[in-house]
Amino acid sequence: MDYSQLDESLKLLNGLHNNPSKRNEIISSIKKNKRISIFAYGSLLWKPIEHIDEMISNCVLPDYQKGFYCEDFVYRGTLDFKGLTMGLIKQSSSFVHGALFVAFNEEIIPFIKSFVKRETPVHYNQTIMNIYTYDFVKITLPDRNTTEYALTCVVNSQSLFYLKEHLTLEEQSLRIGQAYGINGTNFQYLDKLVDVYRQLKIQDTFTDILQDLHMKVLLYRQSLTLNVQKWYQIYDQLQTLEQRKEATKAITIIQPFLYHSDYLEDVNKQTNQEVTVVE
Repeated sequence: MDYSQLDESLKLLNGLHNNPSKRNEIISSIKKNKRISIFAYGSLLWKPIEHIDEMISNCVLPDYQKGFYCEDFVYRGTLDFKGLTMGLIKQSSSFVHGALFVAFNEEIIPFIKSFVKRETPVHYNQTIMNIYTYDFVKITLPDRNTTEYALTCVVNSQSLFYLKEHLTLEEQSLRIGQAYGINGTNFQYLDKLVDVYRQLKIQDTFTDILQDLHMKVLLYRQSLTLNVQKWYQIYDQLQTLEQRKEATKAITIIQPFLYHSDYLEDVNKQTNQEVTVVE
């Protein structure tokens, strides 16, 4: 293996490019174990990268919490309807349930490059979408005795895309229920996440919150007019960027109706009262 090429590949991950000691730690681990792992907890679970040799389900990352801490106004949102995507923050007494994707030997560098391609967003209006920083964290394996270090995506609190305000579940449900971007609707992102969590039997300190959020978005969607509901359904069936661009022209006609629903009125009442804030 070309370790200088490996180092250059790791430099492409935000947070590692200016941290040679962390890169050396990762490279030393690869030299010793002939493998590298990535801890997946969000959309990677239902849209994995290439060059995976093994997947290990039922793994745990302790002292972290996952949640919708990132704003998205390109892939699953727009400047008018900003979406929300998943990220990790450090939080003692919490834990994240997910899976390890593993690559061995000669697949390691292509595996990391695939990870970079998947998780390093394109430039948008001259702005780098540095949504995440990347760390090498200790993961507990399914036997709950063995541990392994793995790369994972952690929220970048310095990013333009970091959600600085704390949103209630009702407020999150409105964001996710309304947002759409070049990859589809924000609800599609949430729905696929809930589905893969069921398949993998993921249960952690965020699972109940996720299920509650999913139900609230469904209730919001049901409160919209039939024309708006149909538009969202059609949008998620489109296959190309050009098709979605054409579809966004149609939504400008019905956008005013997005904000007129009984559900929204109920949310406004709740946000004027004392509510529980999701952190």
